[in-house]
Amino acid sequence: MIWNDPFYLGKNCYKNYKMLKRRISGRMAHPGVFLLTLPNGGSGVLEIIPSMLLLQDYYPMENLRIVGMAATRKEALSVVEQIVSETVRSRGDADVVSFLSGHASEPRSR
Repeated sequence: MIWNDPFYLGKNCYKNYKMLKRRISGRMAHPGVFLLTLPNGGSGVLEIIPSMLLLQDYYPMENLRIVGMAATRKEALSVVEQIVSETVRSRGDADVVSFLSGHASEPRSR
């Protein structure tokens, strides 16, 4: 599991994101917490997965790059919208993977 920098947060995760990050890294997922990841298959922009999915043994975690966290699915969609908007503003295209690996910052709240 790789935690991306920059890392995006929904407003309801901002206060506890360090604790949530530590627990999720230790395979203690939380109901109601959604993770935004880069697609494993190479196609698509971002994936939204419930953190509970990481408890399954077969889930491929070694190359999972987490770029954000949100408390609800609706909030996760809002964070995805923020990431894509920043990508288009910054790069002029929707290449989210290049945008997220191109600069570093503190966690961003939506």
